[in-house]
Amino acid sequence: MTNREPRKKQAAGFRGDYGSIALLLLLYTLQGVPMGLSASVGFILQEKGASYAELGIFSLASWPFSLKILWAPVVDSLFVKQIGQRKTWLIPLQLAVGFSLLYLANHLGQLISQKGSDVKTLAVIFLWIYVLLASQDIAVDGWALTMLSKKNVGLASTCNSVGQTAGFFVSFTGFLLLNAYGSVGLGGFITFWGVVFLCSAFFVALKREAGTGAIVTASERFKQTEGLNNLTVVGAYKQALSIARLPSVLTLSAVLLTRAIAFSAAETLTTLKLLERGVPKQHMATLSAAMTPVSIMLPVYISRWTAGSRPLDCVTKTWMLRTVVALGASVVVLYVPSNISEEGGYIPWTYYGFLYAWLSIYAGLNTVHFVSFMSFYSKVSDETMGGTYMTLLNTVSNLGYKWCETGTMFLIDAVSEKTCVGGSTPAVTACATETAKTQCVSSGGTCRTSDWPFHVAVCLTPVVGFVWLQLARQPMDKLQKGGKAKWKVRKSPGR
Repeated sequence: MTNREPRKKQAAGFRGDYGSIALLLLLYTLQGVPMGLSASVGFILQEKGASYAELGIFSLASWPFSLKILWAPVVDSLFVKQIGQRKTWLIPLQLAVGFSLLYLANHLGQLISQKGSDVKTLAVIFLWIYVLLASQDIAVDGWALTMLSKKNVGLASTCNSVGQTAGFFVSFTGFLLLNAYGSVGLGGFITFWGVVFLCSAFFVALKREAGTGAIVTASERFKQTEGLNNLTVVGAYKQALSIARLPSVLTLSAVLLTRAIAFSAAETLTTLKLLERGVPKQHMATLSAAMTPVSIMLPVYISRWTAGSRPLDCVTKTWMLRTVVALGASVVVLYVPSNISEEGGYIPWTYYGFLYAWLSIYAGLNTVHFVSFMSFYSKVSDETMGGTYMTLLNTVSNLGYKWCETGTMFLIDAVSEKTCVGGSTPAVTACATETAKTQCVSSGGTCRTSDWPFHVAVCLTPVVGFVWLQLARQPMDKLQKGGKAKWKVRKSPGR
């Protein structure tokens, strides 16, 4: 009986929110689908001979998620009352994504071919789709704050993590596996998801926006929405600026902008190093597929802690463990079998098993931290500016990862020696210039960067992580104290 009591309480706690949780999972899963599709397209472009410069152009399509704060106040403040604040945006956005995917599927043969791919047009189409998805993310994040009851609002981060992971998995790893067996082509796969998006708009339309997720009195509902109903677009931007100036938000921003420094080398370069050393892409895709259950189930399991009153404690308590596990990045790169890139080469099961174990453990700890921060955003965000508030915090978080990723790439590239490996011409040994790279590839070789800067950066992870934790532990503790008053904008400008 004792073991069953917590389960009964948890089930009772979810009562009334089951439908809302299901809808959030659907919406977040659909957000992950086009992200996986763009990754699949990038994979195919590379197979068709696209250069790294062309792949770089295509990667610009994902930028809207780092810029969505620019139009988040518009999504928060402009809506039709009779339809609902969030449904006003979600229904047309779902329809627009659906029709855009159908258009892409019908023109895919012209855009991707062995004779040459129109990368710029593909980038523009996916840029448009990402703008739609970023706008949907603003609306869904804001709706989650009022859709779920107050006791379950922390589950929004779990729905976000599980949904987007599942969506990315089925549209990237799922497609690659199905396509490898000739079960489905990219055009038909994209058409299917276009139809799913059109159907999802119907389910969004059925969901009642007022009074969902919890029994809310008229006075409470008025307090949640009266600020939104009277807020102009200019006022929304002024209020967003006021949010960014809050001392608590500034402190949290400092944490978010620096938290990725310690792990940047391990997260940014490990996969590139493995591929550079000859690990087949098919094996990496298989590992990704095998890790997906961990990424999906772990957020659900840890929700009992991340949905609590102090979700950031999950970060501080597991931080140093993650820094130690990150050292495994050097190990998996150092011990790649020497014959792996040879014709008929293979990965020994012991190496394969260790690589999978390390990737799973590290991805699990990374997920714990991601869900903990997302849960904290949900708890502190002001419901009257939910979409903008969540978008602001997510944007700062994304920028924290982006600048670390870019800085690490440039820094490692600047100090690494580039050599030509496997070429048929002995005289071609360097890859320092574009001309040398061309000569290396023409001779049948590949350009490889030296590994020592990567290993040095990875070995510094525990040191940098320890320093960061000492500086951030007390501020993070204070952020979780004092209730929500310090996270609210006292004045509502621009009304």
